[in-house]
Amino acid sequence: MTAYPQRFWHSLCLVALCAMSLQLHAARDDDYDDEMDEVTAEELQMQEIPVDERIFQEKWNEVPYKKSYFTYTDAQIREKWDYLMRGLKVPYPSADYMRAQFKKYPFMSEDIQNWDGKDYEELERRYLAVYRMFFSGDFQQAREEGLKLGAIGKIPSLFSQLMYAIYLADRQSTKYMMLQDVANQAEEYFDEMKAAEGDAEVAPIVATVKLGYAYAIARIAEESPVPVVVARRYIGKIKNSAEEVVEVMPEQPLAHAFRAGVDAGIMRRVGKFTGRMTYGARTTTVEDSFAEALEMAGDIPIVSYEYANALIYMNRKRDLNEAISYLEKAMKIRPEFSMDALDVMYSYKRLQEVRLYALNFRSFRKFEKLRRKFSKQTDRNLTSIISDPLSMDMLNNPEKYVLPERG
Repeated sequence: MTAYPQRFWHSLCLVALCAMSLQLHAARDDDYDDEMDEVTAEELQMQEIPVDERIFQEKWNEVPYKKSYFTYTDAQIREKWDYLMRGLKVPYPSADYMRAQFKKYPFMSEDIQNWDGKDYEELERRYLAVYRMFFSGDFQQAREEGLKLGAIGKIPSLFSQLMYAIYLADRQSTKYMMLQDVANQAEEYFDEMKAAEGDAEVAPIVATVKLGYAYAIARIAEESPVPVVVARRYIGKIKNSAEEVVEVMPEQPLAHAFRAGVDAGIMRRVGKFTGRMTYGARTTTVEDSFAEALEMAGDIPIVSYEYANALIYMNRKRDLNEAISYLEKAMKIRPEFSMDALDVMYSYKRLQEVRLYALNFRSFRKFEKLRRKFSKQTDRNLTSIISDPLSMDMLNNPEKYVLPERG
């Protein structure tokens, strides 16, 4: 008999307890589906997804629109900054801002390549160049150049990687590795950022780096079987981070939307009762936090489409018409930079999935299980906006859609 390390048996016990809880408290309109058959012992032992660095050396897919639509001059970026950053509230990286903050927090100037430590005007131009790439959708170059610019450069760099992983990567395996890499890089700054959490001038940067970490982990967790979610302690990591981000930066609309989405996501996976009793996930938090985000920045498409998802996760088909109305609202927003553009495009694709579920499934858990099975078997990234929407043929015949092995 194979001997597994003690950590594996500990994880297996947690999974068994979670399964028992799910059986007792699953939503009334869904039969419990055992997800243990979706995972291997190796997956349960793995706390982090190994990252193959070759995914950063390959040429990335291009955005499905003309980058010139959102390519701005330095002057235009300064003029539009508050609008473009309405979701994250990141301060404009002016020479004066950096001069003041680098003096207070030396870690912010560490790891900046090819800079003499004096010419802040030159540094401002370099930051604007990276943000120009991010705003236009030149994600691979934005990632590469942003990594050369220290803590502040991490924001356009890692958010470029997040956007690419979620919306443009062909493979689910590539998506997961990129998301794990974002989490790994963001986590490197956690200890150093603690001293700046209470500083109003730097709090938006702290909150945004933490949000990037939590968002990456959450995107992996939302498509993983419950045993994997439990074994890797994803829920605690995500839930705690979501609360921290709102505490650090209560003025950040995306922080409130993320916290709401986290609670809805927990209910999606373990049901309302277990979500509330075990993890503190509440429908009131979802409603109140989304209301706050919509009031702060109702024209951010991801806030509307995540609210649509939350309504489905909490109430299945009961609020389906309202959920569809929020997806349609997101689709009608006119984007002015890459992130909003991709969110708008994904809203359309997500709407097709929701209609597929509504027309063909009584059980939401069954639909999601088939969806996970399809992605795992084919290695296709279902959130990619450059691939076809999910169909019944895909769910019933996944073997027809398997991507070829990596070269």
